[in-house]
Amino acid sequence: MKRPLRRVLRVSIFALFLAAGGGLLWKASLPLPLDKVLEWPTSPVLLDRRGEVFSVFLSPESEWSVPVPLEQMGRWLPFVAVEVEDRRFMEHGGIDYAALLRAVWQNVEAGKVVSGASTIASQLVRLSFPRPRTLKTKLIEFTAALKLEEMLSKEKILELYLNRAPFGGNIRGVEAASRIYFSKGAKEVSLGEAALLVGMLKGPSLYRPDRNADAAKQRRDAILASLLERGKITEQQYAFSIAEKIPVSRGSFPSKAFHFALAALGERKEGGVLETTLDPTLQEILERSLASSLESLPEEITAAGVVMDNDTGDVLAYVGNGRLGRGIAGSWVDCARRPRSPGSALKPFAYLAAFEKGILTPASLLADTPLAFSGQAPRNFDMTYRGPVSARTALADSLNVPAVRVLRSAGPEMVLDLLRNAGFMGLTQSTSHYGDSLILGGCETSVLQMAEGYVMLATLGIRRMPRFLRNDPPYRRRLVSEGAAFLVADILKDTGRLLPLHGKRIEHAREWFAFKTGTSYGYRDAWTAAYTPRNTVVVWMGNPTGKAHPELVGLQAAAPPIVEILRSLPPAGWYATPQQVITRTVCALSGHPIAPACPSGRPDYALEGVSSSVPCPMHVIRDGSARTVWPAELEEFALRRSMTLQPELKSTITSPLPGSRYILTPLGGEQRVALKAEGARAPIYWFVGGEYVGKQEGSAALFWTLKKGVHTVSLVDAAGRTAVSRFTVNAPGVKGPDESGPPQLLFTPAD
Repeated sequence: MKRPLRRVLRVSIFALFLAAGGGLLWKASLPLPLDKVLEWPTSPVLLDRRGEVFSVFLSPESEWSVPVPLEQMGRWLPFVAVEVEDRRFMEHGGIDYAALLRAVWQNVEAGKVVSGASTIASQLVRLSFPRPRTLKTKLIEFTAALKLEEMLSKEKILELYLNRAPFGGNIRGVEAASRIYFSKGAKEVSLGEAALLVGMLKGPSLYRPDRNADAAKQRRDAILASLLERGKITEQQYAFSIAEKIPVSRGSFPSKAFHFALAALGERKEGGVLETTLDPTLQEILERSLASSLESLPEEITAAGVVMDNDTGDVLAYVGNGRLGRGIAGSWVDCARRPRSPGSALKPFAYLAAFEKGILTPASLLADTPLAFSGQAPRNFDMTYRGPVSARTALADSLNVPAVRVLRSAGPEMVLDLLRNAGFMGLTQSTSHYGDSLILGGCETSVLQMAEGYVMLATLGIRRMPRFLRNDPPYRRRLVSEGAAFLVADILKDTGRLLPLHGKRIEHAREWFAFKTGTSYGYRDAWTAAYTPRNTVVVWMGNPTGKAHPELVGLQAAAPPIVEILRSLPPAGWYATPQQVITRTVCALSGHPIAPACPSGRPDYALEGVSSSVPCPMHVIRDGSARTVWPAELEEFALRRSMTLQPELKSTITSPLPGSRYILTPLGGEQRVALKAEGARAPIYWFVGGEYVGKQEGSAALFWTLKKGVHTVSLVDAAGRTAVSRFTVNAPGVKGPDESGPPQLLFTPAD
């Protein structure tokens, strides 16, 4: 007898011995670690809030492996797999003895091993415990199959097998194969598609449709013909299935919201399904808004943005880089988590600390006059000083000197501690390191930290940590009183500061929002943070390398996408006035509770039991007449004011400020700018481009409809004093005849 034939007989006799019960005697002593059957390296699969897959990553073994329950494999895949791989799967206990005897006969007749009579259970064992293909391995697999059938149900064994089976290349499991070859889930595949996939189990490389389409088709057609011959499918089902086209190329898993997905994964190494907080609609809006804003900017400038849910801290949308996938240097960098200078965006937290401490109210008088610190004198963005201003005006107009005075009054340690507790964890240095510049942008934070901090403002004092996974427990910690945070929101509430960006004023519909811009030193970072009672939005623009650019001004660059995003969010109304917040009559000048000597008063907010109740100290009765006692920091201003000749006190146009640049946006409606001045005596006559606009009698401002171009606005007041301001109105993406020169350094009024 020839040697190969003797080997075939030996294998066959060994198989018969196993069928006779030899394997049963060994089964009891064979170890079978069930965890190695139930677990293997799988792909992380990320679901959005709707339960839809938006991103999938390779497993630790660099495979696409996406396990799904048997009921999510649809009708055809389990059916065809059993009919082709193990027809009597539901009847035997791990070894199909009839198939084993048939295999013995076929092997002897062929003179070589042509059939191994493997069952689905034994193949699952082979996938779970890879071993060299030997006679001993075969015995172990059959024996382990018997044991496995006692440990798991038939349905579970079939589910595990179809999830672990290879389907060519680095594809493992029917769900991954269905999505890559057919761009659909396993539950959606047709009979013909199921036959194609099951046909690959005999030779994953040989029958890959993207490489061997003809072989794959022949194998599929043979399976369908066998099913028809055995009466398992109808003639019509066969005809439809045989006519289906073979996929000749591999597809890919969805890979959306790339930086959000990476942030959600964090340090996670294992696979599995992750239910994230992503809102796909808001994600699309954020991506589109940032992309639109970047169209008119140099390609080295990019953007990042975050939209959060205030109640839960859920990150609803997250763009780490608006240039992602453009092939531009730095376009893969997640700028939302990179440290950047915040500019003026942290100023509200200094005022919040002062309100909480009771040393300020929105009406409190602050001095916007020269102030030296660290050998330097901070100046405002428009390079001017305004003299006495209220805390409300100082914060709304983002004045630098008053912010430094507030920082010093509240205490740098208190402000820094508040910032850290609010989520600005990048502030790791001491107050001596930052000095007064802490509140002017002399520190570093990230877009994500900025969003977390502004969520605290939006929740009126409650910190919520950003949450990317819905199963993570929400974090809640009150940092400041509801009343103090409400005062900040009331000041930052937009009542026209973004008017050139509005098609109509949002407050007409009671849909207010609070916002703050920021521009870092040297025009390296442009910020806008905005919030409603429901949501917080933060947008940053800059160069990932930190290079400066004159276009990087918060109001000019980062505010337009904020407006578009806020318009897309559901209506949120506005905050109800907290019980702690009271309205009291204060001196119109000092902001203190009104005293008998005060010439006039006005209503404003304060915190009951917290805000100072000391009456106005600036107006006193001396020698039978009322006098004004100015604070030391305003004495020089008061002296100038009292002089008959006031060469430095002249009419000044404060809106539009010289050098301001406004942006026309296609939001519909009339877009106007207020005409305002300081030091001018009514009536005031206004002109734009030499044409008369109107006469201003009282405090109500006139408005001029914005038109593209460079414009000169001028005034003449009742004393014959004049003032001139030159400003620019741009339309994004349209180059005017006056814009052919190099970009200029711009100063805008609210940054």
